[in-house]
Amino acid sequence: MSFTLTKLLAKQASYRWTHDVPRATCWSAKRFYKLSVGSIKKGQIVQFKDKPWKVLTRDHVSTGRGGAVVKMELQDILSPTKINERFKSGDSLEILNLADEAYQYLYSEGDQIHLLNLETFEEIEMTASKCEGGDRSVAMLEDSMPIAVSFLTTPEQGRQPCTFKLPSNYTYTVQSVVDRAGQAAKGTVYKTANLTNGAKLQVPEFVNEGDKIIVDIETMKYVKREL
Repeated sequence: MSFTLTKLLAKQASYRWTHDVPRATCWSAKRFYKLSVGSIKKGQIVQFKDKPWKVLTRDHVSTGRGGAVVKMELQDILSPTKINERFKSGDSLEILNLADEAYQYLYSEGDQIHLLNLETFEEIEMTASKCEGGDRSVAMLEDSMPIAVSFLTTPEQGRQPCTFKLPSNYTYTVQSVVDRAGQAAKGTVYKTANLTNGAKLQVPEFVNEGDKIIVDIETMKYVKREL
């Protein structure tokens, strides 16, 4: 067999092997890795006791004689369960990465939030407790609002939605305004605005019914009037 033909057959075999590998296997190989507990940060997703957990708090505590432990408060990202665990400083945990996908808010039905993927037209339901920012952020949901849904994909459980979050800033329409609510130290007069989604917000006196205003959803504060 010629040298050229040998190289061609080897190249074809390599191509076939690569493309026969399941996507989930490729995904997990690239995105799952281990990290020492001393290097894990608040907010990261870890694999522990065969479940994915979000690190809520992390404290490094010295125990004397050069020893140390790491205390973590963990929340199961697929349920409301929370646990407190102690790890030795030499322990390590598997890190899981979430992938955000773009969805659109459709409507709420009780505690269920209905979201739509505009590319695939996949509709999913998530409980309000999965909203990053809690009940205050849920109250700011608006028809057709863009929503980021975080998915976790594992070889064992496949692809699952874990949490969703609203945009940091969003434009709302003022449905009505009421009398002055108070005066800030610098002299700005504020009043209460009722937004079209039912939420209430303190806005400067010059904001009127029908105005479009930009709101910082995390702080629930007026940013500016959209011109």
